[in-house]
Amino acid sequence: MNVEVVIAVTALIVLFGLVLVSMRVITAESAVDEAARSAARAASLARDGVAAASAAERRAQAVLAQQGLDCGSLQVTVDARDFAKPLGETGYVVATVSCEIGFGDLMIPGSRLAVAEFRSPIDRYGARR
Repeated sequence: MNVEVVIAVTALIVLFGLVLVSMRVITAESAVDEAARSAARAASLARDGVAAASAAERRAQAVLAQQGLDCGSLQVTVDARDFAKPLGETGYVVATVSCEIGFGDLMIPGSRLAVAEFRSPIDRYGARR
C-alpha cells in the first residue's frame, strides 16, 4: 500500500506543477497582449516614428509592471514607417512585444516566450513630422 501512496503523491505533485505553469503562461500571455495593445495606442498618438518607438516602449514596460510580470528579456519593436505617409492617408503603427517568462520561482526549470502584436491607426489629419 505504501508504494501506491508514493506514486499517487508524486503524480499529484507533477499535476499541481503543470497547473501552476499553465496558469503562469496564461496570465503572462494576457499581460503581454495588453502591453502590445497599449504600446501600439501610445505609439499612434506620437508625432513621428522615433517618438512613437520610445512612447511604445515606455508604455509596454509600465503595463507589464502594473501586471506584476517580470520578463527575463523584454523586447518592444515598433513599425512606424506609416508616419512618412502624407496627411489624409490612412496609416498604422504596429507594436510587437515579446517577453521571456521564467519558471524559476516555481522551482521548475525552463522558460517560454510570449509574443503579442497589435496594430493601431494613426490620425489621418493629425500633425506629423
